[in-house]
Amino acid sequence: MPPRGNEGLDFTPILTHYLFLFTSLLAILAWFIAFIGQIIATASRGNGDVGVLWFAIFLQLALILGVLYTLASDSIAMHRFQISVFGAVVIVFAVNGVQAGIFTGIGSLDAMSVGWLILAMVDIVWVLYFTSEEDSLALHIFNSMGTGGLTPPSRRRRTRAQSVHNVTNGYGGYASGGGIGPHDVPYNGKMVSGMGSGTLASPIGMGNTALRGSKSFEPSPDAATRSLGGGSITNVPGGGGPGSSSGGDNGPSSPLMAGAGASAPQATPTDPAVAEYIYKAKALYTYTQSPDDPNEISFNKGELLDIMDTQGKWWQAKKSDGTVGIAPSNYLQII
Repeated sequence: MPPRGNEGLDFTPILTHYLFLFTSLLAILAWFIAFIGQIIATASRGNGDVGVLWFAIFLQLALILGVLYTLASDSIAMHRFQISVFGAVVIVFAVNGVQAGIFTGIGSLDAMSVGWLILAMVDIVWVLYFTSEEDSLALHIFNSMGTGGLTPPSRRRRTRAQSVHNVTNGYGGYASGGGIGPHDVPYNGKMVSGMGSGTLASPIGMGNTALRGSKSFEPSPDAATRSLGGGSITNVPGGGGPGSSSGGDNGPSSPLMAGAGASAPQATPTDPAVAEYIYKAKALYTYTQSPDDPNEISFNKGELLDIMDTQGKWWQAKKSDGTVGIAPSNYLQII
């Protein structure tokens, strides 16, 4: 099973993206041919024929390693600019390497030029890929041989996102309660004390510090007898003192209690049931849910799934039977 998020390198995209599988093997083989050819040519004929190509051969090695790391870490959008710049520079050196050894009739120089010729072609393909935008024809042609589950070059890879099962109304910690419960802030009767005097005391032990808004309660001559909705103002259980809210109209429908302790959160666009699944994907392989992660889903080869977002290595998906969870992107293909 491929690693999740940024927990390590995953070479599956190279093996499943046939363009990079083919070009990576060619680049490694051609690099060794050019390197060995330069060694033999320098040993037998001196450094005159090779010259600056010794710098170029190690620059080419750095480019190959950089491409492999970028693919394995699914960070194309982050490194595409550097790879494109270094690739363009190496292409110039590669052409010089071909020119220095081609048609000389000397075995070592011929081998060196062949290696550089292959490297030049591979570098051109890489530069074309890493400079392509998501909707470009070049990228479409390259990905026709398989996407490998890679994030498109024009998007930043996101690490494995927090499951939407635990997020409601934008507050992940309050998803089950709809408000601040006893597990968040210990109850303090001072939260509602002092409302008759125009201040609201701090619920977290801030002493006498008061929170006053632009429409704070102003004292009035009849503040002691004023009630909310006809009920007298008394202390709530465990409350702080006069001015605490309780009485004939302090139930769930009371203006004072509205929103404080709602029993069930309302559905929002972040809920899986109402989230918008704008993509359709086909399963390339069968995948079995990991027993260590209940957020994953299992699916069979050829099964169609609805996808919410195509960024990252793990996509939020929904099966035809309504099952919602995350699925590895390199097992799916957008259709």
